Amino acid sequence: MTLQQLRYATAVADTGTISRAAQQFFIAQPSLTNAMHDLENDLGIQLFIRNNKGIRVTNKGEEFLRYARQVIEQVVLLEDKYLNKEPEKQY
Repeated sequence: MTLQQLRYATAVADTGTISRAAQQFFIAQPSLTNAMHDLENDLGIQLFIRNNKGIRVTNKGEEFLRYARQVIEQVVLLEDKYLNKEPEKQY
């Protein structure tokens, strides 16, 4: 499981379709589909129910996405605090 897969999964859930989520990341839809299948296989759970009208998040998927969003929020906080900051002077 990677941070990028977590970002992809939350985008799929938020947009309701894999194709719209793929557009957000400027990647091909099959690449995002494969990433989601890999994530589901790694986790051993089904996150989404897919149909011709889009996706629906499963109960296990909802639980997983709550944790995934927390991880992403923490990463954003770390990035805001430590990336692209001027080094502190050591005295």
